[in-house]
Amino acid sequence: MKQPSISSLAVISDRHTCAILDKEGTISWYCPGAFDSAALFSSLIDEAKAGFWEVSNQNLSFLKRKFADRSSVLITSFEAADKQFTLTDFMPLDKPYKGVCRQFNDVPPDFSWKIRLRADYGLQTAKFTQKNHNTIHLSDEGIWLHSAHELTIEGDVVKCFIPAGESSWAALINTDKMDEGEFNEALSSTLKSWKEIKGHVDYSGPYEAGVRNSLRALQQMVYEPTGGIIAAPTTGLPEVIGGKRNYDYRYVWMRDAALITSSLVGLDTDGKVEKAFMSFVSGAMIKNNQSHVSCFYGIDQTIRKDVRYLPLSGYEGSRPLMAGNTAADQFQLDAEASILLACGAIYAKTDERPAWDTVELIADYICKNWERKDNGIWEEEQIQHYTSSKGLAARALEVMAQYQDDKEIAERWLYNAGLIRDFIAANCITIYGAFAVHAGSEDVDISCALLASFGFVDANDKHLKATINAIEERYSDGNLYRRHLMEFDSANEGVFLAASCWMAHYYVLAKNPAKARLILSAVQDCANDLGYLSEEYDAKAGVMLGNFPQTFVHSSFICAVNELKNFNS
Repeated sequence: MKQPSISSLAVISDRHTCAILDKEGTISWYCPGAFDSAALFSSLIDEAKAGFWEVSNQNLSFLKRKFADRSSVLITSFEAADKQFTLTDFMPLDKPYKGVCRQFNDVPPDFSWKIRLRADYGLQTAKFTQKNHNTIHLSDEGIWLHSAHELTIEGDVVKCFIPAGESSWAALINTDKMDEGEFNEALSSTLKSWKEIKGHVDYSGPYEAGVRNSLRALQQMVYEPTGGIIAAPTTGLPEVIGGKRNYDYRYVWMRDAALITSSLVGLDTDGKVEKAFMSFVSGAMIKNNQSHVSCFYGIDQTIRKDVRYLPLSGYEGSRPLMAGNTAADQFQLDAEASILLACGAIYAKTDERPAWDTVELIADYICKNWERKDNGIWEEEQIQHYTSSKGLAARALEVMAQYQDDKEIAERWLYNAGLIRDFIAANCITIYGAFAVHAGSEDVDISCALLASFGFVDANDKHLKATINAIEERYSDGNLYRRHLMEFDSANEGVFLAASCWMAHYYVLAKNPAKARLILSAVQDCANDLGYLSEEYDAKAGVMLGNFPQTFVHSSFICAVNELKNFNS
């Protein structure tokens, strides 16, 4: 068993957690119960120690795979012995139990599957006992492995042989009872539930297949009990192969969630997307007795500062690995601003003002804190007066002032927005007239493309045009783009796909849709066969980099495409 290419990965989800598998049908990542729980299958980040669920046949050849409509039910087709074999993977929805289900249809000769049961990211052998020929109990995890065919145990590995031509099923699930009838009913009800989820938001127009694939990815990454959307379901997938930039993204980043919501509000939604976002933000602040938001929360709205380093080999030797994220105490002004901008989009669409008390708290917090240096959109350890953070904060106050009934408060918000604009004009313009990365810098960053998207300046503003020209000169790779980092040479990482979408968005606003299409098509070329995108892409090697799938990227793609659609209409 070997670690798969990130580009080969697929996701199945029950909107509590997910499992990740490759084109060979091996599940190499699965955290039972919740996205951020300890992994039971984690060979994705340590193939020697960790657990996995593998299907085996020496002559098995991948043909194709697809999801059933917009569901999270994945159907993979293989060829073996001149016959086609189908593997169906899903995680039940709307059932009293949760887990991973696999259906094997018309298996070829010499076919079997095996599971290595290694708990806690592969650091412990899972405790399990065989209840009967077809059932194994993992006592510590409260999980049962059920199979239509007999199970055998060899050390920490469970094996199952299926005679040629027969069909079978197996379920790793938190219920002690499962039979073929229940399995088939779970599949049927899961397809029905995903059809309902699909109805929450839809899209038709340019790049329709890509947008709908992105919508699936976003809907898979929702933690349904709270409505939080995680940044990505993995930890440790590297931004640089063999390097140290390997982070845990299994949390709800406020900036990401806000930008995701902003992208979806522009589509045909039934209102549940918007309400879930506002509910998560206000609920997290109330739960933690806060006057402002943390830069990220656990999926259960808790503040998460715990960081644990994992003694694992990493993805292709990329270390260190951690469960938890060290950015918990950072001040990210753009995160606060992004929430208000998302709320502004919601209010403009619905003519309602949900969670207004939360909005007022955040706006007041920005007024009191905008003069502070922050960690910026890239969560740098070096704090600076980052221009994009300041610009988004000013625009957020201006947008929210329109909805403030108290004239005195509205004027205070607008006054502070004006002070921020004055600060940028005096301190954040380079000698060649571009928006600087931060006050005093002579370099630029692609995050300033967002200043047009959110209306801080017009796309033809002279400072923004100078910024875009500098980005094209210094940070472009064909029709894709890199970001500027303070503490790492971004030339050593891949192109940054979310930011590439921001450039496409900018070019639509600048009335250059042809350039926008070139960028969006280049981004789509980085997607795999199922339409998934990771954080970055190594254009030379033709492989994905970073945690997968990255919701920030998928939402940025949706937002840019929708702007293109509106331009054309």
